[in-house]
Amino acid sequence: MIWDLVIIGGGPVGSYAGYLSAKNNIKTLILEEHDKIGEPIHCLGKLSVHAFEEFDLPKESIVNNLKGGYFFSPSGEYLKLKKDYFDSFILDRILFDKIIAENAEKNGCSYSFNSKAIGVNHYESHSTLIVEEKGKTKYINAKVILVAEGAKRQFLRKIGLKTRPYLISLQYELSDLNPLDNECVEVYLGSNYSPGFFLWISPFKNIVKLGVAVNPSYNPKEFLENFIKNKLRERSEKIYIEKAYGGIIPIFGPYEEFISPNILIVGDAAGYNKSTTGGGIYFGLKGAEIAVNQIKKYLEDNNIFHLSNYPKITKKSFGKELIFTKVVRKFLNSLRDNDLNLIWDILKENDKILKDLEKYGDTAYQTSIIKIFPNLITPKVFVKLLPLIKNFINSLL
Repeated sequence: MIWDLVIIGGGPVGSYAGYLSAKNNIKTLILEEHDKIGEPIHCLGKLSVHAFEEFDLPKESIVNNLKGGYFFSPSGEYLKLKKDYFDSFILDRILFDKIIAENAEKNGCSYSFNSKAIGVNHYESHSTLIVEEKGKTKYINAKVILVAEGAKRQFLRKIGLKTRPYLISLQYELSDLNPLDNECVEVYLGSNYSPGFFLWISPFKNIVKLGVAVNPSYNPKEFLENFIKNKLRERSEKIYIEKAYGGIIPIFGPYEEFISPNILIVGDAAGYNKSTTGGGIYFGLKGAEIAVNQIKKYLEDNNIFHLSNYPKITKKSFGKELIFTKVVRKFLNSLRDNDLNLIWDILKENDKILKDLEKYGDTAYQTSIIKIFPNLITPKVFVKLLPLIKNFINSLL
């Protein structure tokens, strides 16, 4: 038997691709290495409103509505940016993933659990995946392979692609702690909180999520424990860790890689994450939609151009957003704590800039903040930012 499409990975991006392909009568199989969908949990589950406006997603998985956030500098000063409307949601990720997978199955997509792709052989008419399933080896034939295995890229590394830089994250679910605002996340920047990224607090149902991501040379648990001891105990003496889980986050831009004409990469595995926040579901879904559209065209006329054109189309669709966040992340990581404090001081003195950030800021399309740049180029602000301009120029190189 030869499947039209085999998808490696049953996360939300892989399952959504399966849902779309099955709806288009593409004979699809999803290989999922775990024994159930949605577990283990890896991320916060924050998703832009754009995703629910553009894609057929389960609204019943939404547990919190967000309008903005508190952004803390290393010195403890904060900026509160809050819109008049909801711009993103916190999801029950297990429920979110499961419903997408159920919808895929209802439309005819098949799943193979406890199945890990470890290699591939290519032939003229198809490719054969080498798959481990419960200690046994089996072979699965496919006309097209879509890799949606997430940031670990285990299959991609096994077939010769390089390991990519990443951050490691750890997240706690905490009871007996209230967020500063049920409609806002809290973001803490600085070397004491998270060197190279940030620490976050988010409302989640009737508890909160506390998380951090750091370079692999650091231990994320130390940062969370220190934060609880030195910061959160002031807010509550009864904090209890209900759950802990971690993952890895690729935050260094999209990967421009070519393996084979009939192997496409999508989601975290392709680096479709915002380097500023690590969020990747939205652009992963956009990539899945583009991939399935190109796969459908290929299966209809057998013209390999449709598959080889996939990276070009994704780049045109959202590539500039990913590159922009990569530049911003590179700039932020070049700053010392004192530099961040300086930026906070400048922003706190300029209500116009803060209002523009609230107005134009978009958690998905972060290039929207370019609109506020004219307000930054006042003589007074320019002089204060002069020491950081070299850092910004270097981040563009």
